[in-house]
Amino acid sequence: MNTLFRSLVLITILLITGCTSMGPSSIHTSRADYNMAIQQTNEQELLLNLVRLKYRDSIYFLNVERIAASLEFNREMSASASVPERGFSTYTIGAGKVGLIEKPTIFYSPLDGERFTRQMMSVLHPEIMVLLANSGWSLERLMALIFQEVNGLKNAPTATGPTPEYEPDYKDFQKAVRILRSLQVRKLIDVGLITDGGKAQLELRFLPSASNDPDTAEFKHLLGLSSTSNNFRVITGLGRGNADTINVVPRSMIGILNYLSQGVVPPLKDVELGRVTRTTLANGESFDWQLVMGELFKVSSSTSEPENASVAIHYKDAWFYIADNDLEAKSTFSLVSQLMALQAGSTKLEDMPISFSIGR
Repeated sequence: MNTLFRSLVLITILLITGCTSMGPSSIHTSRADYNMAIQQTNEQELLLNLVRLKYRDSIYFLNVERIAASLEFNREMSASASVPERGFSTYTIGAGKVGLIEKPTIFYSPLDGERFTRQMMSVLHPEIMVLLANSGWSLERLMALIFQEVNGLKNAPTATGPTPEYEPDYKDFQKAVRILRSLQVRKLIDVGLITDGGKAQLELRFLPSASNDPDTAEFKHLLGLSSTSNNFRVITGLGRGNADTINVVPRSMIGILNYLSQGVVPPLKDVELGRVTRTTLANGESFDWQLVMGELFKVSSSTSEPENASVAIHYKDAWFYIADNDLEAKSTFSLVSQLMALQAGSTKLEDMPISFSIGR
């Protein structure tokens, strides 16, 4: 019986050590899966709502609030012994069953109600551009999303709501922000916050080396700015400011989503059936919204599931997706996620950095 006793002790040790080793290994196998699942479904939900806006359908967000997962380790082993009358002992050890059962509990919280609606309807503070530019985002991308007007230059303001029927006004704005991007890449401009009477204000500054640059002269001309000044306050307001200020009209978060939804290219049959608004030129021909979006954002559609997609969703009998090799669209998509996160929280202007690095 001593041998049997030792065997039972050994089995018990194996059970205990098996349980302790499975715990850490389960983290390696499940944590990355949960992380990827949440990241991918968040992107799918955002894309789904952009497509819904294109079709003038109601949007809805559902947040994964938290996940509680428990692991149960089951191992069944058996041992038996018999001692016949002649004194020869017989021992039997059975392996039984081994299993690890995961029981996740996922808590969802709908994003609705008065607080969420106010966050979506409230305009973004222009100063938030400093925070994002310092994180590496380009001024062209930021201004295209955040502002619907800069010193009288229109950035498709009619696209802030449902898809308009007629071609928007955008060309001069688009030209101005592309010049600004060129100046930014060549490190001829800077932007930051200044304190005036205890209040933080956004300021655009041209460096001395930009004085004789033709892009500087063209940008100032487009915005009606003083040709001799290099520091310009950026304030919220309609139309053109004076020669030393730049008036901007920010979009709300829902306005940004509506604007980006114009980058969704629906199937031709949905346009023909009137399921989406057909925007037209003055001569009656269809207007291509990619002229407004440029390379910043495009959501393609297909009848079959796309193979080369960074994110894809199925909606109204079609697949909508952002191509995995469309780095510009992926960057803009990522920026929108950051804007939504910032709008949901509260960022104090005094906590923002003063200058920024050259962005993407």
